[in-house]
Amino acid sequence: MNQIFGRESQRVLALIIRIADLSPAEVDLVTNAWKQVSALDRARAWAQLTRATTEQERYRILVAASVARKEALAAARRLRRMDWAFWAAASDAAAAVAAGTRIGRPYETLTGPLTAVMPALAPCPGRTDGRTARFGEDEPHAPTALRQGA
Repeated sequence: MNQIFGRESQRVLALIIRIADLSPAEVDLVTNAWKQVSALDRARAWAQLTRATTEQERYRILVAASVARKEALAAARRLRRMDWAFWAAASDAAAAVAAGTRIGRPYETLTGPLTAVMPALAPCPGRTDGRTARFGEDEPHAPTALRQGA
């Protein structure tokens, strides 16, 4: 498989696929959760992500964020939920997943809103290898790449 999103490509793809399956209520939950995170905390998380990655990694991370944002926009249109906070939450989460939990606490800041509907995105305590706890296992209809922790 082409590693367009870096070493976490399968996990990013699984997240993007799952975005398309969200219900209107789940989109609303993500949107509201994203609005609860302070803009300063998000800015600090993105700054840490930038410091912790190489230029080549950042390119792939931004591609992941862009694709997730486009998928979220398409899902929002289909569901008639046009709040831009949902697109931003998807973008933030995809960037964090592409970077992995090695970025530290900012991973939680950026994935938190989507963790509300994809609990397996939550980091595994003590791990710094970019993996999450049972990514996708908590979601019975999650794509195989999510269930396997790709």
